[in-house]
Amino acid sequence: MQYHPFVTGIEDGSLPAKVFNQYLVYEGDFVATAIGIFSYAVIKAPDIRHQRWLIGVLDALANEQIAYFERVMEKRHVTPSDYQRSAPDVSRFSQGMLRTAQNGSYAEILTLMFGAEWMYYHWCTRVSQSAIADPEVKDWVVMHAEKTFIDQASWLKAELDSCAATLSEEQRQHLSVLYGQVLQWEIDFHSAAFD
Repeated sequence: MQYHPFVTGIEDGSLPAKVFNQYLVYEGDFVATAIGIFSYAVIKAPDIRHQRWLIGVLDALANEQIAYFERVMEKRHVTPSDYQRSAPDVSRFSQGMLRTAQNGSYAEILTLMFGAEWMYYHWCTRVSQSAIADPEVKDWVVMHAEKTFIDQASWLKAELDSCAATLSEEQRQHLSVLYGQVLQWEIDFHSAAFD
């Protein structure tokens, strides 16, 4: 994913606007799904301290990220109904994540979101150093390289490490397989914007 055409296209300025616009539609829908995923994490969290952190994540998703999509789609004249709303790889990612959150454990939800957010943290931290001409693309990348997002990704990592320390080897192996699946879903999701 670190050198996916979506990422390198942002980095070198070659990403077509229509690809980013399609991505906005897919990703905007997924952020709405992520609110559901993190809501399941709140329900399954072990105590109020964990719930408070997760509620803060929900607040950021609802009031910062959703607001970004609303503002940027309006500015770019992106009407979601004019774009593809779903593709097999997008549905596999979105519904796979939501289904796992519904039916899975707290540790599985952490694995899902850690996989997605750690990946973004890494590529956006690198790419944010590039001269990105498109202001909306730049804002999106920078948002994922700022301290707030890095703190969130780091919290997920620490929390997942803490959970994993209490699990059996078989359970940890299951989380590793799930993590690999999430990474592949992310790669496929970003590829779908080019189709």
